[in-house]
Amino acid sequence: MILMVAGCGRSFGPGYAPGPAILPPSALAAQRIAGCEAQQLAPLEGKHFTTLAEVPLRGNLRVLRPGQGLTREVLSDRLNVQVDEGGMMLRMFCG
Repeated sequence: MILMVAGCGRSFGPGYAPGPAILPPSALAAQRIAGCEAQQLAPLEGKHFTTLAEVPLRGNLRVLRPGQGLTREVLSDRLNVQVDEGGMMLRMFCG
């Protein structure tokens, strides 16, 4: 009988320590990834995130609510928008 398990084909060397599956938004924001035009959209910070519906974006949009973590997947053209409880934009960053 052969048993196959998805994802087991990857080998990890000595000293490998997996990172957490979920990161706080600050961990990704600190990487300063470019490609989603976050710097150009920074003047919109402080407004409601629905304001972005009127803006043509280069890639996908991910809205991060209070207490929400991020997956480790990084997409340079994805705009992450961290909002407060009322949906007001606090910070924008790529990833």
